[in-house]
Amino acid sequence: MAEAKTFESNAGAFEYACEHLDCSLKDGRAVLAVVLGVQGRMCSVKIANPDDRTIPEGTLNELLARTDLTHVCFSTMIDDKVPRLERGDLVMYTTMPELAAVGKTTVAGTVVARVNPHYTSKGGWQVRPAESKAAAAELPAEPGA
Repeated sequence: MAEAKTFESNAGAFEYACEHLDCSLKDGRAVLAVVLGVQGRMCSVKIANPDDRTIPEGTLNELLARTDLTHVCFSTMIDDKVPRLERGDLVMYTTMPELAAVGKTTVAGTVVARVNPHYTSKGGWQVRPAESKAAAAELPAEPGA
């Protein structure tokens, strides 16, 4: 039976991935990351890794000015099928195998999915479905409406 874990926070899920999962980006594999900032169809992410489990705080400009950040990709494309992202969202990040092979995993990458803080050993991270426009239209404008 597959082991399943649901985390109370995205930060908890990120820390679990850093501590217990293979975070290697070799061969085009996607690993868990957390969104640090979004601008259009590009974003910045902190990639899960066993060496640094912290999620940096601060504005994007403050993060760009820091010289001590590791495992952060500031030029991450967002795949067209990925719904709108916000700071703090969990995502699956990948980079080109050629970059991973030479240790340049933070040069450029792609967010291939937005995920929930729910992991199973058989299925991996649970992908969050895109919110449909029809479902959003059915929600009442005000509580109790």
